[in-house]
Amino acid sequence: MLKADRKQTGIREMLRIHYYFLVVVISIIGMLSIAYAAKGSDRSYASTEMLVTRAQDLVDAERDAVKLEALLQNILKVHGWVETLDENKQLIHYTGIPLDRSAPESLSLGEEPENAPYISSEASFLQEGLLYTYIVKIPVDQLEVSIWDQQSAMDRDKQIQRYNVQAVLGFILLSAVVIIVYSRWTARKIIQPLGAIAAGIDHLKTGDYTIRLSLKLEGEFLQIGNTLNDMAEKLEQAGAHKVQMERDRQRMLADIAHDLKTPISTLYGYAKALHEGMVKDNDKQQSYLLSIYTKAKRVDALLDTLFEMTQLDHPDYMLDRQVQDLGECMRTAILEHFSEIEEKEMELEVRIPDTEVCYAFDRKQMSRVFSNLLSNAVRYNPAGTRLRVMLEAQADGLWLEFADNGSGIPEHLRSVIFDPFVRGDQARSNEGGTGLGLAIAYKIVSLHQGSLQLLGTAEERTIFRIILPDF
Repeated sequence: MLKADRKQTGIREMLRIHYYFLVVVISIIGMLSIAYAAKGSDRSYASTEMLVTRAQDLVDAERDAVKLEALLQNILKVHGWVETLDENKQLIHYTGIPLDRSAPESLSLGEEPENAPYISSEASFLQEGLLYTYIVKIPVDQLEVSIWDQQSAMDRDKQIQRYNVQAVLGFILLSAVVIIVYSRWTARKIIQPLGAIAAGIDHLKTGDYTIRLSLKLEGEFLQIGNTLNDMAEKLEQAGAHKVQMERDRQRMLADIAHDLKTPISTLYGYAKALHEGMVKDNDKQQSYLLSIYTKAKRVDALLDTLFEMTQLDHPDYMLDRQVQDLGECMRTAILEHFSEIEEKEMELEVRIPDTEVCYAFDRKQMSRVFSNLLSNAVRYNPAGTRLRVMLEAQADGLWLEFADNGSGIPEHLRSVIFDPFVRGDQARSNEGGTGLGLAIAYKIVSLHQGSLQLLGTAEERTIFRIILPDF
């Protein structure tokens, strides 16, 4: 079963949380992709960067002809040149085409000269015991160009483009994976509950009312699941009630047939005997006629009772409720049965207030309830039984009790005593009531929004308690 007190998250709130999670994850992927592209660009610049060649670099590569040649080519690419001086600082050789042959002074690369045509660096070295000096001069307007040559720039751009493409493809791939996972996760949160609810509805459509949803649902799904479980439970109860009603209907029809068959058979037999002249004795004819009258009266009473019960069960039936003295109505019912009570020498105890107990009730129908309870107490109890009738105001309404210390009601009948055609005697006979009195009384009290209960104690074996709620 679903638990209604479980913390609920609505579908809208769930989708909003999932959406925020998706945005955060994709944003992280985007930032990682940008970081990857930026790092790739840095690597590309670093791999294609051509450092400015200094005179010391030439000195260091003096014994490596290949490296020395590469350094000289780097200087020439940016239109620089190299001056070689002897130990007397006299120019003995140019490598490259100088821009100005008349400026022997050197300008350091570490300085920032203003309006200088070039910058230079120098370094000395020994060769065959003689001291020589290299002076490397690079035009100022070519200094920035010297960082990358044209071929290096093309390679750098290709590397940067490759890193950018990888970053974009990685972003698209990871985002697609995240979106697919998000979609499946979100769809599972919706499809699973809907599938379970649809399966439950299919069970209900096939008449299986025992189905109960027990999934961990959320929000609106939890409400739908609880509603479906409640509906299934009510349908199951309604189905059981329908089966019980069908059984009661069949039993009631059998009881009606039994109660009508015997007197009608008697009526038929006696009437036929009189009609065919089989009874010649006048006294016997009178006896037959009396029996016919008695049986016809019983059938008429049974049909009237059935008609009364049918009326009470009709959905359009309305009580004639009026505010009046309930105690006075009870005293009137007692007076109507007082001669029967005296005839059986029963001890009567009446606990009804002398003051008016005003209540809105149908006097005719409630009098029928009181009369039925009193007549049952007289009919089914032995002489000398103590009978108690009470009316009291309690916290939950008015309590009316009809109690006695007589024979009591058998245990197996107590649970069905208010069902139609249930009688206190073990065998059905033509004597006594119809078995509909208590069923009608129960119905009348229910129409008053009250309750009729059968109780009992060691001192009073039978207690019929009516509780009428306050208005």
